[in-house]
Amino acid sequence: MPPILSACIVLYHCGEEIDHVLHCIQNADLEVTVFLSDNSPEEMTAERLRWAFPGIIVLPQEKNIGFGRANNAVLPLLKSKYHLMLNPDVSFEPSLLRRMVAYMEEHPNIAVLTPRVLNEDGSEQFLPKKSVSVHYLLGGLLEGFGGVFRRWRQDFTMANVEVQMPMPVEFATGCFLLIRTSVFQRLNGFDPRFFLYQEDSDLSRRILEEHLGSIVYHPDMCITHRWARENTRTFQGRMRQIRSVCKYFLKWGISW
Repeated sequence: MPPILSACIVLYHCGEEIDHVLHCIQNADLEVTVFLSDNSPEEMTAERLRWAFPGIIVLPQEKNIGFGRANNAVLPLLKSKYHLMLNPDVSFEPSLLRRMVAYMEEHPNIAVLTPRVLNEDGSEQFLPKKSVSVHYLLGGLLEGFGGVFRRWRQDFTMANVEVQMPMPVEFATGCFLLIRTSVFQRLNGFDPRFFLYQEDSDLSRRILEEHLGSIVYHPDMCITHRWARENTRTFQGRMRQIRSVCKYFLKWGISW
């Protein structure tokens, strides 16, 4: 029987940081089928990882095809019950995957389980938990000015709410997203029109719009995310963000 859990990591100029998350998976007390979708075939990272981590399955892409499409490359190969998509810059303790799968097993109405995300210093990395809207995006862009912008951002991420119990939310972060494989396959994965950014917002919304199950944030399931966000510091990265937001609103309509 194939493992109950599969996982996919997209490789793109990862360097050696990916070794850490692969060690986390390797040390987990649950067997995992691991796929690496390689968006940087000009590098030798994937070949090195084949030797360092026997058993991983490498899916080489001809070029950088984007985060969503690279994750979608595993769809025909999935035989698991649950599928995890995670960034190469996350880490977690050995029991996490088993606990998350067990929680999903106990709650068959859950389509996606999303964790509490921490910075390396242990502080919380407040990520969105509600559907994308114009004022929430403005809050994220301008929260440094304080006032209403900071309040909008806090509302978007629920930073002003002390969440102590699992609760339904409208957004699951793509940096670590545990989904029922059947749901991921039914949706044909991420919408390939999103090259990078908003693909997780769109996936979350499609799950809820099609009534495929709930998205649950569990504060006792924790990961650490380094979240450098280098892509957003360049003009090209900013333009890619803007294009993705425009595609999202063209698809779903503009919501203030």
